[in-house]
Amino acid sequence: MVSASSLLLPTSVRDLASCVSDGAVRVACTSPASTLTVSSSSSTTSSPPPATLSVAISYRATPQAPSSPPLLLRLTWSHSRHGPPTLSFAGPTASSPAVLLRRRRGTYCLPSSTSTSTHIPPLALFWDLTAARYSPASSPSPEPASGFYVVAVASAEVVLAVGDLAAEFIKAKFEGQIPWARSILPVSRTDRVVAAAPRPGGAVHTARVRFGEGAPEHEVAVGCCRAGAGRPGEEELWVSVDGKRAVHARRLRWNFRGNQTVFVDGAPVDVLWDLHGWWFQDPPGCAVVMLRARSALESRLWLEEEARAPGFALLVQALRTPP
Repeated sequence: MVSASSLLLPTSVRDLASCVSDGAVRVACTSPASTLTVSSSSSTTSSPPPATLSVAISYRATPQAPSSPPLLLRLTWSHSRHGPPTLSFAGPTASSPAVLLRRRRGTYCLPSSTSTSTHIPPLALFWDLTAARYSPASSPSPEPASGFYVVAVASAEVVLAVGDLAAEFIKAKFEGQIPWARSILPVSRTDRVVAAAPRPGGAVHTARVRFGEGAPEHEVAVGCCRAGAGRPGEEELWVSVDGKRAVHARRLRWNFRGNQTVFVDGAPVDVLWDLHGWWFQDPPGCAVVMLRARSALESRLWLEEEARAPGFALLVQALRTPP
């Protein structure tokens, strides 16, 4: 069975939580009056975006049978040194190892497994990336934009359907006679990017996410730039949602850890950042920025009861140099 406390958060983010005081949470709102504006000295349009190394997305599928445990399935899109981007798959539990899908089209079967507490049914994976289209070269990402599908079936029901061609494949493959799981929800997304040290032009990484079931899709941008004067300690971090500023942190060499709570679609989303490794590790480590939807307005940040039912989390890990 999927452990809710281990669903989403990598070690780097759990460590980040210990550095953030729940009493220090500040609340902001992404209102039209706070639309992001950048001065000419720090324009984000003059510099190329960071290079995306990988995009890992975890999905939680709830089967139709009430007795069946939820399944955690993870897709990881990565750039390869030679050839097109690669795809790896992990599931159906949090501890399942990842399998690299070497072919651009094919099927893969995971056998059933039984532990002392639960039974995991066999799972069949189908994918086709032969006609996949990617984002423009000016903003390269290994995650396809269209022209592909990734489908998983367990216990004669669809437990994963990703890509614009997924529904068409399911209809053709199973003649429309196969049920879907009660819910298939993305629960986390981790983007690993390479971004140089902040320059006057800055660096911006964007991702499109949904913070809750049935919620609208939003474009989240995380940017770091050097203030106009360019003096040490004048670097700035900002996070925007649909072009509206949610967070703006200045003097990052002193303000290298922090958190704020913003409201998106009327619900609380915690924004946390930790840039200590970026500035002070030798060799330089990574900068970590996370946006995580809270399960309820009354819940408190990082308490154990909140960890049992975490909301969607977007994690951006920025590296100075490729690993």
